[in-house]
Formats: sequence, C-alpha cells, structure tokens
Amino acid sequence: MASITGNIMSLAWRPTRLRWRTSTAVWACLALVAAALVFEWQSYSAAMAQAQRDSRNLSASVLRHTMAFMRQADIVIGMVVRLHEGAALDTGARTGLREVIIAQAGAQPGIEDVYVYGADGTLAASSWAQGRYEASALGREYFGFHRATARDVLHLGKPYRAEHDGQWVLPVSRRLSTSDGGFAGIVVVAMRASHLSEHYAQLDLGPDALVALITREGMVLTRHPFVEKAMGMSLRDTAMYRDHYARSEQGTFIATSPVDGIERIASFKHSSDFPVMAVVGLSKAHALAAWWQAALVNMAIVGVLVALLGWGGWRHQRLLRQQQGTLGSLAAANRRLADLEKAIDEHAVVAVTDVKGRIVHANDKFCALSKYTLPELLGANHRVLKSERHDKDFWRAMWRTVARGGVWQGEVCNRAKDGSEYWVNATVVPFLDERGRPVQYIAIRSDITARKQAEEQLRQAHERLSDANASLARLAAFDALTGLPNRRQFDETFAKEHRRAQRLGGPMAMLMVDVDHFKQFNDTYGHATGDECLKAVAQATQGVQRRPGDLAARWGGEEFVVLLPHTDAEGALVVAERLREAVQARAIAHRGSPLGHVSVSVGVHAVQPLRGSSMAELMNGADQALYQAKHAGRNRVQLLAVAQEDAPSGVQILKVAGLKPRAVQPAPRPVAVSLSSEALLAS
Repeated sequence: MASITGNIMSLAWRPTRLRWRTSTAVWACLALVAAALVFEWQSYSAAMAQAQRDSRNLSASVLRHTMAFMRQADIVIGMVVRLHEGAALDTGARTGLREVIIAQAGAQPGIEDVYVYGADGTLAASSWAQGRYEASALGREYFGFHRATARDVLHLGKPYRAEHDGQWVLPVSRRLSTSDGGFAGIVVVAMRASHLSEHYAQLDLGPDALVALITREGMVLTRHPFVEKAMGMSLRDTAMYRDHYARSEQGTFIATSPVDGIERIASFKHSSDFPVMAVVGLSKAHALAAWWQAALVNMAIVGVLVALLGWGGWRHQRLLRQQQGTLGSLAAANRRLADLEKAIDEHAVVAVTDVKGRIVHANDKFCALSKYTLPELLGANHRVLKSERHDKDFWRAMWRTVARGGVWQGEVCNRAKDGSEYWVNATVVPFLDERGRPVQYIAIRSDITARKQAEEQLRQAHERLSDANASLARLAAFDALTGLPNRRQFDETFAKEHRRAQRLGGPMAMLMVDVDHFKQFNDTYGHATGDECLKAVAQATQGVQRRPGDLAARWGGEEFVVLLPHTDAEGALVVAERLREAVQARAIAHRGSPLGHVSVSVGVHAVQPLRGSSMAELMNGADQALYQAKHAGRNRVQLLAVAQEDAPSGVQILKVAGLKPRAVQPAPRPVAVSLSSEALLAS
C-alpha cells in the first residue's frame, strides 16, 4: 500500500491533471460509498442467512432429541397396551401390571410416572408401589379425549403439575379397548418437562434465544427459557400459527413472541411420527450484533475515506485557482492517508501483489498470520501460501474475476510457513490504469479460522447425534439381552410375510420354542446364569436360520419364535428338530431338569394363508402345539394335532389329555422326539 500511495501523491503534483483528479475523486467517493453499501448489504444478508441456517439446523437437532424422548413413552405405552388391553383389571392383574409399569418407568430417565385408568376413570395401576397419587383421571383433558373417540391414537395432553412434587409433566396417553372395541380405560405416561428443559439449556444459542415444543394444534408443551404462563398456552389465534405452523411441515420466519415480546429468527419442524413440532428462535438483535459492530467500523473507515477524498477534491479545486501553497496541503493529506493506512493495517490482514502475483507489500498482521517475515514475502509469488483445499477451478475463477477488473470475495484456506492451515475471508480489489487494466491487486482479509473450526465441531456433533439416533433405533428393534429381533420387530416382519404369502400363495410355518423348567433353572443358578442360558438358546435358535426370509426372535421371557416362510409342515419339523438337538448339544447343566441338562420344547404349525385369513391362525396354532409338547413330556418337537372329526382320511391323530386334538400329516420319520425313560418318569 505504501508504494501505491507514493505513486498517487507523485501524480497529484502535476497541475495538468488537477481537473481530472477532482472529477475522479467525486466518482471515487460515489463508488466507494456504493461499494460499502453493497458490501454491508451482502454482509447483512449473510448474517441473516447464517442465523436462519443455524436455527433450522438446531430445530432439526432438537426435534431428533425430542423424538427419542417421545419414543420412550410410546414404547412403554405400547407394551402395556399389548399386554393388558381389554383385560379385566382384577387384583392379580393389577399386581402384574404394576410390576411391568414399575420396571419400564424405572428404565426410562425421562418418565416421571405411569398410570393405567379403568373405564370409570379410577386408577387401576401405576408406577408407585402404593396408588396414592392421581387416583382419578375424570378431571383430566386426556381422559375425556379418549373416552370421546374410538380411534387408537397417541395423544399429547395439556401439561400439568404432578400432585406429589409439583413438577411440570407432559401427559402422553393412549386408549385401552375391550375385545369388541369398547372403551376400557387409558394408559398415561407422565414425561418430565424438566428432562427436555435440561437438554435445551445445554444448547449455546446466545441471549434471548428460545427453544419450544408445540403440538400440531398450537399448544405449548414446554419452552426454554421457562415461562410458567406459557405452559399449555394455545397459539392457534396468533399470526405465526396461521401463517407458518399450520401451513407447512417446516420453515423459517421472523416474528415477535407473544409471550415475552422479543423479536426472533425462528425455525420450526414438524415430526413425521408424533403430533409435535420443535421451534428454535434466535434473537435477531444478537444474531446481527457482530454485523452491526463490523458495519460501524467499516462505515467509519469509509466515512474517513470519503471525507479525505472530498477534502482532496476541494484542495484540487483550490489549486486550480492557486498553485501556491500546495506543498503543505498535500503533505498534510499524505499524513492523513498514512494514518488511514495504519488504521486499515490495524483492522485487517492486507497484502498487495502485482499482476503476476508477486507480493509487493504485506502488513504486520499478514506476517503474523502466515508466520513469514516481511523479507521472505516481498518478491515471493502468492502461491507460497497455497493449500490443497481448493482445486484449480477455484483459483481460475478468482483470477478471471479480478483480471477483468471485478472485485472477488470469498473464503480461502491458506498454508502458513510451519505447514498449519488457516482460513480467511478475503476481498480482492484490482487497481486499474487509465485503460481499465489491472496494475496491482490489494487483498483485505479477516481471520475466520476459529469460526471454521466451530463449524467443523458442529458438523461432527451432528454426526455423533445421528449415530446415537441409529443406536436408539436398533435398541427399539432388537432384544438387549440376546441380540435377536424383539417382539415388535417380529410382528412387523410377520405381517409383511403373511401378506406376501396371501398374495403369492405358498405355505408358512412357525416354531414356538420354550426352555423347559426355566424357573427352576433361575431359582437354582440365579438370574445372571439364567441370562447366559437364554443367550445360548438364542444362539441355537438363530443358528437354524438358513435362508434370508427366515426370522428368529425373542418372544418374551424364556420363549422364542421362528418364522419360516415358504415352508410346509414337514420342512418345519426338520428345522424344529435341528433346533432342539442344537440346544441339547450344548449340554448346559440343569439340576432342576430330569434330564440333567437344559432342553427345549418346540411347537410347530404350518398353514397356507388365503385371502382374508388372519395371522392369529398361525400364531395360535404354534402356541397350542407348544402346549401339547409341554403337556406330552417336554424336550420334544410337536406338530399341531387336530380333532378326529376334522381330520381327512389317512392322517395320524395325536391326542393330548385336556386339549382338543389336532391333526398331523404323516411324515417319513416320527413327529415327536422320543425321550429317555428318566425323562418320561420326570414328566
């Protein structure tokens, strides 16, 4: 910059060019002001765009965490509904239900309480050992909702304070139905609002930021910072609900909060699984604070430049009338220009290059950032700072712009002398000669390395969050102890295979497997050894899967199930016997069994689903066959037996005391596995 200033000042001494320089100064002032306005507008737009991106990304992140929070309630409710929907809640059932509820509530950190209410609104079971809180649901909004509608939906009720400790909770409920579809009561999971608030408080969003969870109908479930009057508030009559929340699944807008009156840049995103949306609002004043500070500094510099250029023009006009005394005035202008250069040097990283890219000037900030000394830089080509972050097209586009006299602006990664990389926001401005061709380039940069590092850390945090969500999805589909698909995953696969069999034809078979005398095993060896036993049986069960369509899963407790698509009864018996032998081959000691080792009983049922048939036909048949195998002495494979009057001619009839007989097609080898005399005596 010093060389450029010297050239300008030397040219200013030529009186024949004073008029030209006066008009040039006027146009330079206008161009400088216009460029400053354009630059500040671009900076303002960039700051707003960045704030909008941040709010959108944060709303998506908050929604993902909230969905994990909601799935805790959904899983617990689903288990209670599947186990007890339509059942009479007598004293024994209440005790069993309470045990299930307490186990599930204790396993989920976001759950405050779990309640099951009967059709009359009275408390049937809860996660409390003694039913002393929330004894009736008659006054609750969610009870009236489920009693009034027959739809089986997950409902998010109005938040309320829990009776026992005054903490705010979010009620998540679902209807219980009788076998004929009548109203049998509800299951309510009270989720801790503080669990969400604590997570929201960990987000570094700046002052006056907002994170809220709102239902699709516009009811506020919780927010951070916490405002008690906002809990349960309806936003349906507000412009933000009508114009944004109710019209699209996600979006970004600027609005003033009806709760605290703060203007924010807000982003929202609806959940595809639950009737809720996450809203993140960043304070507009805070988002633009850095831009305002930089804009004031830049405009101050531009003002000084315009003032100096105007002053210089006035001086030139005066020199047209009076040639005397110009030396002192120009000297003063030179000193002021030097001060301006110093101010720019203190504010930014500055370098000047010639048209071939050789560095002719660099300020102290440039040297400190690049870790080169000034003698090392002067005369060196600017490529000495080049990193491998940008390809040839990037540099070609930049040089094409400035070679045509245009101003180039962008983010550049450079390499320092010690090999480290640093990022700068660069503006490259060409100095043009009388014919409009560049003679030098000045590059003004600001160090943005810290910001780029923060962006990279945020990206890595998002990746870690995605990995956590994937792990959570796996936990929801697989049994934690055995690693087999759980009952929920099995039900989904079973429904899909059943529909395929109905559509394409062909048989299906199911094996129901139960570990014999498992209660005695647990009582004898302890639950830890019992878990190891279940893992071993699970491995044996999984080992009979030979085709992609076969599926082995844990049904519950010591029961396992194997689905065999495209398999008839004879093929299913072969697989079942292989499974029984695999368990027996492991020779797991069992003092409580007459055999002295762990064994399994396997019920086998095969059908050919027709259109309109139900999945319960195959499932109930396998369950009945398992019961027959247990009743017949255990440690055996049992095909479902049918009654004599239902059996076609030539079939083998198996009868079990206390059961309706079922028919089994004759096979080339025995259907049931024979037991030793010791096992027969034990059974």
